[in-house]
Amino acid sequence: MRIFSYLTTFLVAFLLAACGGGGGSPGLSSGSVSELTVAAPAAVTLQVGSLQQYAVKGGVKPYSVVSTDPAVAVGWIGGDDSVSIGTLVAGKASITILDAKGTKFDIAVTSGSSTALFTTAASTMTITPGIAYAQTYTVGGGSGPYTVTSSSPSVVEVVIKGNQMTITGLQISAAPVTITIRDQASATLNITVTAATVALAVNPTAITAFIGDKLRGVVTGGTRPYRVLTSIDESGLNAQIVEGNIVEVVGGQVVAAASVTIIDANNQTVDMKLTLSAGQDVLRVQPSALTIPESATTPDLTLMVYGASATGGVQVFTTNTALLNPATPVKNSDGTGYAVKLTGGNTCSATVAAAVVGPPAIPATGGDRSITITVLDAKGKVGTSTITIKDSNGIAGC
Repeated sequence: MRIFSYLTTFLVAFLLAACGGGGGSPGLSSGSVSELTVAAPAAVTLQVGSLQQYAVKGGVKPYSVVSTDPAVAVGWIGGDDSVSIGTLVAGKASITILDAKGTKFDIAVTSGSSTALFTTAASTMTITPGIAYAQTYTVGGGSGPYTVTSSSPSVVEVVIKGNQMTITGLQISAAPVTITIRDQASATLNITVTAATVALAVNPTAITAFIGDKLRGVVTGGTRPYRVLTSIDESGLNAQIVEGNIVEVVGGQVVAAASVTIIDANNQTVDMKLTLSAGQDVLRVQPSALTIPESATTPDLTLMVYGASATGGVQVFTTNTALLNPATPVKNSDGTGYAVKLTGGNTCSATVAAAVVGPPAIPATGGDRSITITVLDAKGKVGTSTITIKDSNGIAGC
């Protein structure tokens, strides 16, 4: 039917020309013609290898397409009044759509990504040798497809599939290896990779607890899988690796000084020290009871606090600040507890009576006096120490 229409139009035009009618230029319509329009922006960015279509209307058919760089982008007219633009390699080109009267519409085409070439990998990294420790990262932006190379493939191997790059350490080497990522527009990124065994570590390095407590330490570095050895038989100390990098220990007997040794796949070792005692996990103040003479006018006492929560610190209270006032608790350097220093003024009865505001809580004169030091941790556990000031019965100094 379309061919018949074309033939009919051609015959009418021929007859009019033969009779001297019709006017205008042969082959072009002399009637009003709508403006050539293309449903495309003046500039587009397309990924390499992609295809985009835009509708074409108006003007005088037939339409034609020209590219300033066909190696980068090409265009052609489709059968449904549309122009197709395809990109071949990264770069820039101008696609021009023309009608039969020479009216044109230009599209500036960028073949590639509007985002700069990037990767989720760090610019410098250390990787443990072994296929099990290969690391995969994303490459994006720029103009794909991408290529990757290693400056020393025998030490560090790199491959890319689509936009996923996998780096694998093959052998330990002190010399760093450069991984180069390149896109089709010759943009590059470099990654410095060292194939080395990361030092094995465990945290915490020492734990003090009670029999039956489940103790845990986090193992980092080294090369998985990890394994453990204990300094005493398993009936007294059961240790295992759980969740890949957690050393879990349960003690079945009192242990004054034991160790759990963590060993990695390359036979690196690190020890976690343990001390286990009988009893429950209660907050303890040592000494729990103490007697000092009344004549000790400036007592210098230090209490030790054990069993407090590992976080949150402790608070200390006294029943008589005039006699004994606790200083801010100081955590022991070995992490086993806190030291609380007590300071005070003259402990003699008469002096104390003068210092107390309001009804005194202790006898003003005569007899022994007691002060309770209370320690409270972040979990609400409470420990106390009772300090008795012994009456001097007239001994010099009071």
